[in-house]
Amino acid sequence: MEDLRPERIQEIGRTDCPVCKGKNTLKLIQFIHKIPYLGEVMLSTAICDNCGYRDADVMILEAREPKLYEVKVEEEKDLFTRVVRSKSGTIELPELGITIEPGPRAEGFISNIEGVLERVKEVLLMARDFKEQENDEASVKKIDELLRYIEEVKEGKKPLTVRIMDPFGNSALIGEKVKSRRLTKEEIKSLSTGPYYVIDLDELPQQ
Repeated sequence: MEDLRPERIQEIGRTDCPVCKGKNTLKLIQFIHKIPYLGEVMLSTAICDNCGYRDADVMILEAREPKLYEVKVEEEKDLFTRVVRSKSGTIELPELGITIEPGPRAEGFISNIEGVLERVKEVLLMARDFKEQENDEASVKKIDELLRYIEEVKEGKKPLTVRIMDPFGNSALIGEKVKSRRLTKEEIKSLSTGPYYVIDLDELPQQ
């Protein structure tokens, strides 16, 4: 298993919690990771000591282009491909028909493909419980198929394409098999950006 521990950890301050309104209960922490071929990456995390509220985002500390990264998982070692996902990053898993888009509750994280699959698995299991309570047998069967496919990917028996796209360049895949290219203007416009906004400087009115 790849070591994902940060090189530096720093508490940068405290503030009031937006959820429970606790005074100075929200602790702000920065984790600095140094990642080969990418440089320093900062994971900013806010955790409330009172209610447990948590939020996180990722920022690459060097200027990056808006890019699409793609890798084909074909054997177990491919699962250790590093994944850096910011709040503005979109992850696609085409064989599973799953797209993870930015949203109000999106979190940035630094992990690997195995970790992403575990996150997907957790969501699928929650959805399965809900559909089972509704006696929705067709949906339960479909979810079971996706869960089996994930296990076979982890065992190196099934292929999986993993893509990550970020209009701000703060997300990436890092590994020997990873391919990347710059996003087109059309692709950038089509992507959800979570709490952020894309401004096309070429389309601003001229003074």
